[in-house]
Amino acid sequence: MERKPYTVWKYSFEKAEKRQFAAGRHYMILYISRGTCYFDVEGENKFCGTEDVLLIKPGEKTEMNFRGGRYQLEILELRVLPEYLQELSDEETDLEQGFLFVPYKVTVVHADSETTMLIKNIALKLSNMEHESERYGQKLYERNLVSMLLILSLRVCIRADKVRREKNRRHVMMDDIFLYIGEHLTEDLTLERLEKEFFVSRYHICREFKRQTGQTPHAYIVKARLDLCRKYIEQGKSVHEVCQLGGFGGYNHFFRAFKKEYGVTPMEYYKNLQIGEKKQ
Repeated sequence: MERKPYTVWKYSFEKAEKRQFAAGRHYMILYISRGTCYFDVEGENKFCGTEDVLLIKPGEKTEMNFRGGRYQLEILELRVLPEYLQELSDEETDLEQGFLFVPYKVTVVHADSETTMLIKNIALKLSNMEHESERYGQKLYERNLVSMLLILSLRVCIRADKVRREKNRRHVMMDDIFLYIGEHLTEDLTLERLEKEFFVSRYHICREFKRQTGQTPHAYIVKARLDLCRKYIEQGKSVHEVCQLGGFGGYNHFFRAFKKEYGVTPMEYYKNLQIGEKKQ
């Protein structure tokens, strides 16, 4: 009997159960079509639910932990040999390269509802084909269904990885902005300057500042300058000298901002320090 280059299985779990899924020589894709469970993903116990997709590369394995509950758990499994991926590929689309694009050995991604419905319907159709009588164009029809299932799955994984990389890029970009502000704190720092320096809109900068610090960029910069000025005062520098060293445009602005932040004027802060030193 000829060995099929792919297999599609449907698993149903009603009671608490653990099960290991090992890819062996295959590329394996698991679709959670109903219910929730936990999967071991590179040492992390990851919660998975309906519309989640797991991709497992050859030689890798993962363990599913279903803890039971009101709802039945249903998982659809697709296994494909590397040789079949090459057979299904064409000059424009290398399906195995699609799998290799995603850097993880085992990964979980979330699909949108429309894609999930297509994946589920195609996987169920393939799993039932062994029990159906052969029809016209059966092999071509089956081949196209497998190709469609693989393409939909890889699109989900590749899109998720791009989103992850973009989030990481934005995080790194904000770290660079914080560092840049620290290095140019006494200069004229405007949103326009940051926008030109990092090639990102001022609206994104403002949004990320608020999300990460709870402050606007202006408030963050003023607070950083005040902290610098306070340190200069503690070093014994005169208030007017501190104002210039701290990057404030004028004394009045520095005076109001300092009192608002610390509850005393710069001169009062300086005198309180002097009194404290004399008492010691």
